[in-house]
Amino acid sequence: MHEIETLIVNAASYLQIIFEAASVIVVAVGGIAFAKAFIQHRRSNAEPIARRILGKYLIVALELQLGADIIATATDPTLEELAKLTAIAFVRTFLDYFLVREIRENRVAEKPNES
Repeated sequence: MHEIETLIVNAASYLQIIFEAASVIVVAVGGIAFAKAFIQHRRSNAEPIARRILGKYLIVALELQLGADIIATATDPTLEELAKLTAIAFVRTFLDYFLVREIRENRVAEKPNES
């Protein structure tokens, strides 16, 4: 049984690294998409459009990071690790909530009034 446990912990460690790497890639792609949108819309109202695009990427990155933290804690569930995970999950959920809210508000503000 010890060999299986070691195999699972090692697999979880690699999976955590994959999630963290994916998060970094998503943020990098989001930064590129932000710059592209900002340049393309520089004559119009570029900032809200570019920020909405970047916000969507950041939401995905936060979710990937939370997944990586959950995997890390699942392999070493000490009280200290669980407390860290709770704090991290709270902060990331808080950020995610406000990013989604800001994206929705910007989307509504950009729609022309139908009168």
